[in-house]
Amino acid sequence: MASNQTNFQKITNQFSIEDFEKVKEFILKKGNRKTYRNYDNNNPFCDFGKFQSYLGSDIGQQNINNNPKLSDFNELTLKDNNHYFKILIVRKGDIQALKKGIQNGMQENEVYFADVYQKGLDNQIEILSEYLKLLRDLK
Repeated sequence: MASNQTNFQKITNQFSIEDFEKVKEFILKKGNRKTYRNYDNNNPFCDFGKFQSYLGSDIGQQNINNNPKLSDFNELTLKDNNHYFKILIVRKGDIQALKKGIQNGMQENEVYFADVYQKGLDNQIEILSEYLKLLRDLK
């Protein structure tokens, strides 16, 4: 990746702050818990059939068991058999508070798709868009 390229894309117009918060609350209320990575444990989890979703704490390993009483969640991971999508919300005050996952160039009050495995943002956006539409339609 060239030094002037980023590995994230703003998707707020496609998946708003309100959408992120609605999905987060849905997972916390109706989901279960499942560890999916070595970084932390007991992630809030929901299986949507085509893909699974996991929440990650906005203070990282300081909340290693993802306890909603200790911190909020700023990371939503969508995972299927072939893809791994990391959605990150940057709330007001998060940059100054050094919340986990925020990269240089990200702005507050925005939602981003982070290309964790550097597979190319454009190559993945079509599938991600389908999954985000399903999440926006949650009741």
